[in-house]
Amino acid sequence: MKAVQLVAHGQPGKFEYRDLPDPQVGPGDCLVQVMACGLNHLDLWLEENGLPLPPQLPRIPGCEIAGRVIQAGAEVTAWKPGDRVAVQSNVFCDNCEYCERGEESLCLRSELLGIQRDGGFAEKIAVPARLLVALPQAVDFATSAALTLAGSTAMHMLTDRVKVKAGDWVLVMGASSGVGSAAIQIAKNLGAKVITTGSTEAKRQLGRQLGAEHALDPADPKWPAEVRKITNKRGVDICVEHVGGEVLPKIFDCLARGGSVVTCGATAGREISFNLWPFFVRQQRLIGSYGRNRSDMRATLEWAAAGKLKPVIHSIVPLDKTAEAFGLLRARQVLGKIVIRP
Repeated sequence: MKAVQLVAHGQPGKFEYRDLPDPQVGPGDCLVQVMACGLNHLDLWLEENGLPLPPQLPRIPGCEIAGRVIQAGAEVTAWKPGDRVAVQSNVFCDNCEYCERGEESLCLRSELLGIQRDGGFAEKIAVPARLLVALPQAVDFATSAALTLAGSTAMHMLTDRVKVKAGDWVLVMGASSGVGSAAIQIAKNLGAKVITTGSTEAKRQLGRQLGAEHALDPADPKWPAEVRKITNKRGVDICVEHVGGEVLPKIFDCLARGGSVVTCGATAGREISFNLWPFFVRQQRLIGSYGRNRSDMRATLEWAAAGKLKPVIHSIVPLDKTAEAFGLLRARQVLGKIVIRP
């Protein structure tokens, strides 16, 4: 099969487009023909060796996979060749205390496709059958590959880690990101009023097109004050955050009493400091969110099939141009998602 491997870390890293043997299929696995695979910031962290999980190279990146089952292992009865599937990127054990109660995002033995295991920037991938989720007929492969990692992350944040209510004010950081573009749509469908941010006018316009009532420039030092002005000095009920660094403390200036920040990333830095006194006086919450549960995957695909959640696809790139796609994402020149198509 054809595949792209990262063979050396860097900014940029060194990628090679190679012929590799087909993956071995274990008794509980399925061999999937990859039809599309989304590119994510997680892939950039792999490229630059910026993860606390040191990966072994060479590694095939790519964690947001959609495709067709080619072969089912001897012990697999739920899937057959030809089935259209999305692949859950967080590899869960299915037998720890958290998996047994449907909280696979908390699995004690989890791994990540494309990081600790080879991923989907290849023509084929072998994965445990428990990772497969049926793809509704109304959802094409590119849509799945643009939603089932970032979109299900946003779904987990807004329907599991916090509960958005009709009438809530929700601040979504980064309208043009995969998480941000999905979170705006999810919050709107749940009846919220949305404020978002974007570093360019094109990104802010995208946020408004997705349903945000207001879109602010995070480079403007007065943007937190503008959030409070929009909300009549009250502040927002929930903030969806995936930036970290110096941005996160500013978000607490935007938060209402009793409000929550739910965060799933740290692209601008992993260590922060903030003023603890107003945090506890205002009874605010900082909530971590990681990955997704199978229920979030299914909900994301159901919303996509119903037209409630639509992908924002910047471009669809052939497999042999994967390195160039990394460059676009690294340079922050992407509106929405890049999808790799083998």
